[in-house]
Amino acid sequence: MLQITETAEYQKLLAELRANARVISISGLVAGAARALAVAALQRETGKTFAVVAQSTRDLESWERDLRFWYSALSGQDGDNEILVLPASETDPYAGTSPHAQTLERRALALWRLRQHSSKFVLLTARALARKTVTPEEIGKTGAVLRRDEDHSPEELVEKLMATGYMREDPVGAVGEFSMRGGIVDVWPPGRDAPVRLEFFGDTVDSVREFDPENQLSTSQLKEVEVPPMHEFAVTALDFQLWSEAARERWSDERYDRSLRDRTAFADEGEAFTGWEWLIPIIKNCTSTVFDHLGDAVLVVDEPGGIESYLSEFYENLSERYRQIDEADDIALAPDELFLTAEELRQLVPTRQRVELRTLGRTAVETDLELALEAEAPKVQLGRSRGTRQPVFLFPVVDRALEIEWQAQSTLRYHGRIADLAAEVTRSVEDGKSTLFVMPSLGVAERIVDILKEYKIETRLAFTTESSEGYQPVVVTVGRLSSGFELPQSRLIVHVEADVFDETADSVERRPAGVERSQKTEKKKRKSKAAAFLSDFRDLKAGDYVVHIDHGVARFGGLQTLDLGPRTGEFM
Repeated sequence: MLQITETAEYQKLLAELRANARVISISGLVAGAARALAVAALQRETGKTFAVVAQSTRDLESWERDLRFWYSALSGQDGDNEILVLPASETDPYAGTSPHAQTLERRALALWRLRQHSSKFVLLTARALARKTVTPEEIGKTGAVLRRDEDHSPEELVEKLMATGYMREDPVGAVGEFSMRGGIVDVWPPGRDAPVRLEFFGDTVDSVREFDPENQLSTSQLKEVEVPPMHEFAVTALDFQLWSEAARERWSDERYDRSLRDRTAFADEGEAFTGWEWLIPIIKNCTSTVFDHLGDAVLVVDEPGGIESYLSEFYENLSERYRQIDEADDIALAPDELFLTAEELRQLVPTRQRVELRTLGRTAVETDLELALEAEAPKVQLGRSRGTRQPVFLFPVVDRALEIEWQAQSTLRYHGRIADLAAEVTRSVEDGKSTLFVMPSLGVAERIVDILKEYKIETRLAFTTESSEGYQPVVVTVGRLSSGFELPQSRLIVHVEADVFDETADSVERRPAGVERSQKTEKKKRKSKAAAFLSDFRDLKAGDYVVHIDHGVARFGGLQTLDLGPRTGEFM
């Protein structure tokens, strides 16, 4: 089904990667889902770890969804443990607030697994590339691997759990919680679908069982379990007290007294305070970089020009915020204590093999350079002058860099015009092209199969793109992709649900520039759809049976208005 490995572009790219070419530039892969397919295929062929650097956390969400589908489609395996996401807090480090708990959890899990295993993909943001952290050796000590019939003190395990962000709750009902009753420790580590019950006989692990949090009954026996940390810093009550002493010494000037008291009032008692993660490096060794954790992974840079611009603005804002916070007599660490400087990044980036994904290739590189030079000039924004923004130049033009043009293009949107879609699929089959429909659920996939059969188009429903049944020009499978696309050289067309039926809210948000509809039209359309939807349900009576397109037969219980704080809505 997937013929991309047979193209000259792919084979040339594969050869250069195997030969360890330092910089490879790929242009033309417009759709994010097409980029993910290329990266997944190259990883499968080379066996290398690919570290994808995107601009923001939102970009990581698309990369994770697309890579998860293609990895599963190409290998037939679940990618849960093979795709690690290493975000960085998008919040202001000088706002006095802690990073979001989910960000802390995902960072800790990714760093832990990088230490314990060799994963195939690591997804990280530009900020995560620059963020300083603990060493791989230190992150290895924050978690634990417990094996049946091996010794591990339950008291030491509990201390480690409390130091790395776990909360004591009985019974355990969510990720990051634990409880201890005698020689039994229940814990729900991140990355697991269910909690684990550890029974100790003295200091020996006597039993490891997964259990259902709803009824507390065991569901399976395990030989071992990994217990990663919930955040990358292991901080005890004593550490907070030590921090309090170090902070008084560092910020001894009386102008910091008020700000210092706000923190030490908690730290002196061995308790955490809001935003401690941005201040703890004064007693913790946090000078390691993400490069120390990635090993010899290949850096895949998604739109280097965008990342250059983002980091340039980030560094400028960081310096300005630190200046403001210091002038306000608040305590804070300097930017270079929390993040790598642009100069340090410039030295580290060339130490790794690098693949750059650029929509426009070298033309874009030259444009990026011109924009960066222009950005050195002082700017005026909203009537006030801004400081000089210094370009970071992380990804300069390399004369000997290989550039490969690998063309991809967006697919047509049919908006429910099934006859037009069927005609196009028929033409594609006659032209020897392959068409893959990736639908979000089995119900929608079966619906597509039935629709195409009505137009006499032979279609196969499959759960992997690799088939032992020989070549099939039209395949429908279940999965989630961010967008459809076409690879002309590979003679492959991929459609997603939004291509076939009317647009979803997500596709409206991501509509390419130049094809926007007016806000008034869009709002009116959404309103009429919602009214028709609710009208259909009001024709039903409580207790009537209904059929859900994804989940099958259900019983209708009625419509109810719920107040959800910022908005009130009617729910079925």
